[in-house]
Amino acid sequence: MKQPDHEDGQQRPRIMVVDDDIYLLTAIKQTLLLNNYSVDTLSSAQNILPALTEFEYAAVITDIKMPGMDGIELLDHIKKNDPELPVIMITGHGDVSMAVSSIKDGAYDFLQKPVDEDVLLASLSRAVEKRQLVLENRTLNRQIQEQQQNCSYFHGLVGKHPSMLHLYETIKKVAAENDPVMLYGETGTGKELVARAIHEIADRSKNPFVAINMGAIPVDMIESDLFGHVKGAFTGAVQEKIGKFSYAGEGTLFFDEINSLPIGLQTKLLRVLEEKTITPLGSNVPVPVYARIIAATNKDLSEEICKGNFRQDLFFRLNVLPVTIPPLKERREDIPLLIEYYRQAYCHERQQEVQPLDRKTIRSLQQEEWPGNVRELKNYVRRLCIFGSQASQEDISQNSEQLIEQGIKQNLQLKSLLEEVEKKYLIEILSKNQGQITPTYQDLGISRKSLYDKVNKYDIDLASFRQTV
Repeated sequence: MKQPDHEDGQQRPRIMVVDDDIYLLTAIKQTLLLNNYSVDTLSSAQNILPALTEFEYAAVITDIKMPGMDGIELLDHIKKNDPELPVIMITGHGDVSMAVSSIKDGAYDFLQKPVDEDVLLASLSRAVEKRQLVLENRTLNRQIQEQQQNCSYFHGLVGKHPSMLHLYETIKKVAAENDPVMLYGETGTGKELVARAIHEIADRSKNPFVAINMGAIPVDMIESDLFGHVKGAFTGAVQEKIGKFSYAGEGTLFFDEINSLPIGLQTKLLRVLEEKTITPLGSNVPVPVYARIIAATNKDLSEEICKGNFRQDLFFRLNVLPVTIPPLKERREDIPLLIEYYRQAYCHERQQEVQPLDRKTIRSLQQEEWPGNVRELKNYVRRLCIFGSQASQEDISQNSEQLIEQGIKQNLQLKSLLEEVEKKYLIEILSKNQGQITPTYQDLGISRKSLYDKVNKYDIDLASFRQTV
């Protein structure tokens, strides 16, 4: 569909006005033109059909009573062809009941003659805003579909670099099997997204996907959380609890940060993988396990094995189908695509428009190292959408440089200086997440326990952030 062209380069909302009263038609057109609308007019609804096909209208304003095709018939035709196109009905005093009935049939609003200019503009403004959101959603959905067709979007993963295309093919092959999978990748590369993609493609997609961050569960609760317990199994076990293995059923169990699993519990997990059964705490009755196991790590497990932190036999059990996820620095060509994808996702979520980044900014972002990978980039784009230039990477770098300069002047030791930078960044992320723990430790790429340790270390009051909600 065509959009109106204007000398100022801006695309103004295009409105169609239909009324057999030439004087009222002219008056409405003049009012809308003065308020920055593009206006088409027709004195008969019978001639509107080609225009509705050719142009993208933000709203239609029509009289109810007209010779030939009246407003009710026009409304019915519009709703059949474009149900979300707002239609504002104009009615005389004797046709109010008909106008009310038209609202039930899908009209956006109705106005009584003589038409009040302020009332008309207010109603039209709301209708146009609603229409623009609908069109933006259509555009986003179309772009997502296009991305899916050109393989740049794959079950939540975004990228068309050869390394990502290879990853997509690997996921498809792995999803067709039932063996354990081990995901390797740096923090923030999207290991859980890959695990979910495997789950969604496999026959298990109708069953639960259970994600467990091994670094976020207190050590004394891991066994109960995984295997469950019976009533009275230990002090405080006032009722039976189903563990994650049983809850997953025939679905998928995703062990993130598997390297954080204590060495003692690694033995029990190995036994579960070998025997395909679990025994809840306090019980002697084994329970069969049907869930598929996917584990992930950002550590070199061979080094962890040498250090005695990870069992070699458990590694062999989990590493049947290894999958490596490329870091962002190895696929910088995907950064513009990721930036635009996350910008559109934010616009879709918040139902508001945020201007795309300019090419110069995108090129500069392609040169960044992004140690937090896709997660860091996603959060940065979101901050740009919320704060604009206030969230620029340059500003963040300058703030860090200022802290360093200040530390040098004050002869601070390196440890104290780094702690000051860490505390400032921690407060910034907590403020963004309004004191919520889960999104904060995920943004920082650390475990829940590590986050609490740092909060206590710097004597940060979490409640102070939540009071601002």
